[in-house]
Amino acid sequence: MTEDRRIDRYVLGDLVSSTEQVQVWRGWDPALERAVTVLLLPASDPRAAEVSAAARRAATVDERRLVSVLDVLDNAQLVIGDESSAPTDYLAIVSEWVEGRSLTDIQEEREGEPIDSTEAVAMIRQVAIALRHSHESGVPHGRLRPGSLIIAESADLSDPFSVLGDINVVRVRGLAVDAALWPADDTSEPSAPDMPAVDPDVHGIGCLLYAMVTGRWPEGLVDGMSPAPRVNGRLLPPSQVVAAVPASVDDLCMRAIDPRVSGEWPPKRGRTPYADISSLVTALGISTDTTSAEGIRRPVLGLRRDPSEPMTFGRKALRATGRLAVAAVALVLVGGVALVGLRIAGSAASPWGVQPDAVPSEVLTAVDGFGNGSERLDPNALEGVIPIATAVDFDPFGSDESESPDTVEGAIDPRSDTAWTTETYSSPDLDGKPGVGLILDLGTAQPVSAVRLELTGSGSSVTVGVSSELLKKPKKWPILAQAESIGTAIDLRAPRPIVGRYVMIWFTQLPPQDGAYQAGIREVQVLR
Repeated sequence: MTEDRRIDRYVLGDLVSSTEQVQVWRGWDPALERAVTVLLLPASDPRAAEVSAAARRAATVDERRLVSVLDVLDNAQLVIGDESSAPTDYLAIVSEWVEGRSLTDIQEEREGEPIDSTEAVAMIRQVAIALRHSHESGVPHGRLRPGSLIIAESADLSDPFSVLGDINVVRVRGLAVDAALWPADDTSEPSAPDMPAVDPDVHGIGCLLYAMVTGRWPEGLVDGMSPAPRVNGRLLPPSQVVAAVPASVDDLCMRAIDPRVSGEWPPKRGRTPYADISSLVTALGISTDTTSAEGIRRPVLGLRRDPSEPMTFGRKALRATGRLAVAAVALVLVGGVALVGLRIAGSAASPWGVQPDAVPSEVLTAVDGFGNGSERLDPNALEGVIPIATAVDFDPFGSDESESPDTVEGAIDPRSDTAWTTETYSSPDLDGKPGVGLILDLGTAQPVSAVRLELTGSGSSVTVGVSSELLKKPKKWPILAQAESIGTAIDLRAPRPIVGRYVMIWFTQLPPQDGAYQAGIREVQVLR
């Protein structure tokens, strides 16, 4: 029988997480007969004094949407059974035990499918109101991350009105304490003299809203959430990452996120940063209804949810006719190229418990289809498609200069259930190799304006080059387009064509695949 572990009167049950010196336990308070969360930090840790003071400040805030600090114990000893353990004193912070899921958990359950804007704004408004109250008490959070939110198991994300009216649907943990445990190491000054300092919690709320509606984190890989895509150092607004995000949500996110992170300075279209958290709460309260057609910035077709699902004839037909019916071929201009279809459902290991050349304008992604079977629409029947004569693998830095040559045909054949794939690697940077790819032969020199790719995973970085001759070195190829951390379907388009017979598809970063890293091309089309 396992002996009880106790800190003061609190019984430690299950170890929830352990990060560096910080342990988080699910505990039990026998005096009040309730579950609690117990955070332990060695009293000798140099952060202990500040963390203790932060926890005591947090305990003074009375706000239901914030996870309450119940007790703070300095120099407490861990007792196992009837005897004290090794003579290590701990700082113990006891808080509520809250059942629910983190934002990262929900994104994983939804397989990267973003939360609808209406529900996201409703939840984030609850977070902002809670933190406005804490700010009024002089206690900011200071370190909002996807793991900071606990969303109730009972939350009905399909009913924004119930989310908006229920103060228990989302709780915020780590008030003041997380910032003291993991202080920000960014001491950089604003890059422009007139760039205002953004409140860290305003910035954090903006990042949380961005993450909810895109499934991506603006600051990079955090709590298992993949980084948001960027263009020329600028963060893409949510509407250019996923479909049907209204202009009002774009403005909320881009005004809240620190311009040092978003790269958006001077601000566009009057997107001046929010002065404080109260102004952000006000803006969240009057945000445009996302069900309104006027609220949506541009027509964007939705990317299919499962990257492993083959694209059927019906899916291809719908995507082809959609260009005519919607009349919205959307382009993201990338250094004279167009980055299209950035919707990424990737995930990465949680640490807690890349750039094209111009500003984007529009987005087009693949659309969920219908029908069955594996036959594709004849590529030559699509207007502007250049037939591909042959293709070969391209691995100039490999020991045998060969990269899955037996599967090359899968990228250009008329079937959706075949693909060319790279070899598997242990890291996304191809274990240090500069890249691998395919070379397409068009038979004769052609004016190439765009390349359409359907990939096997989310998170690839790709460069497309066009040349009139076969070049040994990838860097020698004239670049048509390049994009980083892209999704499973993307168009890359240039405003002016490059004339050439050969097209290089070059992967410099691979997406995760079955515990390793591997990229692949299900379909490639070259467009005039």
